[in-house]
Amino acid sequence: MSLVGHAKRFWRLHGLVLGALSVSVLALGCAVQEPAFYEGTWVVTKAYQPGISAHSKEQAAHFLGSSVTYTPQSAKLDQHVCQSPVYKSEKLKVDDFQSSYKVSIQELGFSNERVTQVTLTCEDGEFSLGSLMLFQENTHAYTLVDGTFFKLEKTL
Repeated sequence: MSLVGHAKRFWRLHGLVLGALSVSVLALGCAVQEPAFYEGTWVVTKAYQPGISAHSKEQAAHFLGSSVTYTPQSAKLDQHVCQSPVYKSEKLKVDDFQSSYKVSIQELGFSNERVTQVTLTCEDGEFSLGSLMLFQENTHAYTLVDGTFFKLEKTL
C-alpha cells in the first residue's frame, strides 16, 4: 500500500473519532440538570398539631387541599406567586430538628436520619404556607405554619 493510502486511512479513522467526540461534547453540554427533590407541585393532605398552635383544628382544615409549586424561576404558594424565589437548603441533625421544632422526628414519620429544611425567601413579601419545607427524600414532607405541620404529598 502506498504512503498516500495509509495517510487517507489514518485521517478517515481519526476524522470519525473526532466527529464522535464532538457529538459527545455537544450532547453533554446540553444535558439537563436533575431537578431538586422539592421542585414540583405539592398538595396539603393532613394537618398535625403536636403542641401549641395558632390554628384551631377547624382553621387548620381550611389549608387541606391547598397546593404549593416550586420551580427555579417561581414559586406558587397557594394563591400567592413569587417571581424570584431564593431557596436555601440545609440538612438538620435529629437533635437540632427536635430542639428547633419541639417535636420528635418520629411523630412526623421521619427516620432517625437528617431532615432537609428548605426555606424560601421572596422579594414580593413573606408567605406562610410553603415558605418552609421539611422532608426526607422518598418519605414524608411537611410545611410549617404557626405551629401546625401540614403534610405535603407530591403530585405526578
